[in-house]
Amino acid sequence: MPGTNNAFRRFLTSRWFRRFWYSMIILFFLLFVLIPSTFVLSHLISGWDKISAEVLGDGQMISTISNGIMTSFKLAGAVTIIDFIAGLPMAWLLNRGHFKGRRYLDTLIDLPLVVPTSALGFSVALFWATPGGFAFFFNSPTGAITSSFILLMLVHVAFSYPYMVRTLSASLEEIDITYEIAGRTLGASPLTAIRTITLPLFRGGIVSGTILSFGRSISETGATVLALSIVGASQADGTAPVLIAGWRKLINEGGSMAEKYITASAFTSVLLIILALVLLTLVMIIIKKFKLPIKKVWPAQEKMLSGRIFKYLRDASSNIFLILAVLIPAFFIFIFFFRGLAQGNSLAGIDLAGFLNSLFASFLIASIVTVVNMGLGIPMAILIARKKAGTVTQPLDVLINIPMIIPSTALGFSLGLFWSGIGGGLSSLANADFLLIVLAHIAFTYPFIVRTVSSAISDIDISFEEAARTLGANPLQVFRKIIFPLAKPSIMAGAIMMFARSLGETGATLAVASTAVTTPVYIVKLVNENALFEAALACIILIGISYIILMGLRRLSSGK
Repeated sequence: MPGTNNAFRRFLTSRWFRRFWYSMIILFFLLFVLIPSTFVLSHLISGWDKISAEVLGDGQMISTISNGIMTSFKLAGAVTIIDFIAGLPMAWLLNRGHFKGRRYLDTLIDLPLVVPTSALGFSVALFWATPGGFAFFFNSPTGAITSSFILLMLVHVAFSYPYMVRTLSASLEEIDITYEIAGRTLGASPLTAIRTITLPLFRGGIVSGTILSFGRSISETGATVLALSIVGASQADGTAPVLIAGWRKLINEGGSMAEKYITASAFTSVLLIILALVLLTLVMIIIKKFKLPIKKVWPAQEKMLSGRIFKYLRDASSNIFLILAVLIPAFFIFIFFFRGLAQGNSLAGIDLAGFLNSLFASFLIASIVTVVNMGLGIPMAILIARKKAGTVTQPLDVLINIPMIIPSTALGFSLGLFWSGIGGGLSSLANADFLLIVLAHIAFTYPFIVRTVSSAISDIDISFEEAARTLGANPLQVFRKIIFPLAKPSIMAGAIMMFARSLGETGATLAVASTAVTTPVYIVKLVNENALFEAALACIILIGISYIILMGLRRLSSGK
């Protein structure tokens, strides 16, 4: 038996098997993630004559598309900058701070991830743009925010901020603090040590956080639509995903213009993908090539900024931003619910059985998706980080981002076209809708684990792995003994983001399975029926259960 085990282990670690395994990983990415997500391109390729006549030849349509795309990029750029400026101090506090309740704060940051984006957008917009929210404290007859762009920026910050903090925090956790301690023992102030030692070491985390935050903002639809409706803004004031969502409604209604809107949706989606990929590629190159650290040191000024007063100001500002810009707006729906209770609203009309069924389906789908993508995404992360695919590595590194930057409506449209097109057999299965939802969720959550873990592994000194191999360790042992322990925080962060992203998705779910019964779909149905009180209760239950699960994952990732 020992001989058989050794032979099997040698087979698993042989060069032939590794090449076969990595080929299967790339094939999985192509067949289940990339091609379904970009299948909408077929409309562009097969209908270029229609695009020339109906889109490029229509000046008003081109102007509408240009304004939508410009708004999308301005919004995503501003949100990403705010997330980084506000998220870096919070990530530092979570990793370098020592205070009671740090674990609970760490989990609170993840909670906006599990709120369905439609509900989150509804909650944030209620807080900032109605008299009963933030303006209530100033007795204002109008909302605190009247500008649609500023409101959208606040809404997008609320759901994208956790992605930035979680990625930066995981990257910081993997950096050995003894480097900073060594710098300080040689006379460097804390700020100088951080700026000249730590920042260069987690450049990969900055790249990953930027991509996740930018991609999450530029692809959002549901929260944006609800926020615009609350301030009474028109579709023309919205982003490119809002345009696609509006056209999709018109397509569903049919009529003579339906084909034109399908063509315009495909063209806008492709244009958004190309421009976003070019921009993100340039950002990745700039961040990786940017010279860190800046060699000049300002001892007196940096020592002053490292003082206790500035440290307290930094930590206080981080917490105030988290509370005021993220947590209170995101969970203002709690206040809405309890106000309804105080006003005598009844819970008798809630379909408890239907809600529990949707809850079970949501958690089951999210769990399956997380397990599948961890098993197949981590090898892809290793392949990219260690450039094991040769010249193919760089294109893969860029293509991984595509499902994150496609608007959820366009992504669902593309996934629906693909799986319905190839899967006459799929629709005949007993649990066809469930399978289609799982396949769709695998596609748009896959980049979260790959992006997070690949950045973490690229920051690990490869000499550790080389030393292990010279001592006789095979690739599997190198992963178990070196890569996994060092990249564990990022792996857990990626798992949490995948789970939460799957749990909160609405648009793509409905696009592939119109009879879906997940909790976000159930909540949207209640909102459409104007059952806002019941929708608020469903959100609160979802948040409570998610908090318990996230706390368990947090304890698991800390080894407790």
